[in-house]
Amino acid sequence: MRVFQVEQNPSSEEIARSLEQGFSSKYSYSFFGLGENKTVIVRKSEFVGAQISRSGNQITVHAQSPSVLLSFLDPLIGVNLMGSLFQSPLKKLEADLVAFLRNKYA
Repeated sequence: MRVFQVEQNPSSEEIARSLEQGFSSKYSYSFFGLGENKTVIVRKSEFVGAQISRSGNQITVHAQSPSVLLSFLDPLIGVNLMGSLFQSPLKKLEADLVAFLRNKYA
């Protein structure tokens, strides 16, 4: 998980639109939550994705499985199976998202 400050205060919708237009159309983008503080869910596959949350001028990017069921079951298995199998693609996606968002909003 990476947290960083930005100069602008983009909405979740603006973040998703920017990612779709400038980051990659190979991913799907959706929202989770209610109100102004929706989380942007970036999905590459059932196992590789990320959550992007914002609070004021702070953006948090957390790479994880975008499947709610897999994210819930993985800690219960006790061995962090998804994290160990997909660690490299998850970390790469997280780093790429952070670099894109910093360039866009910093």
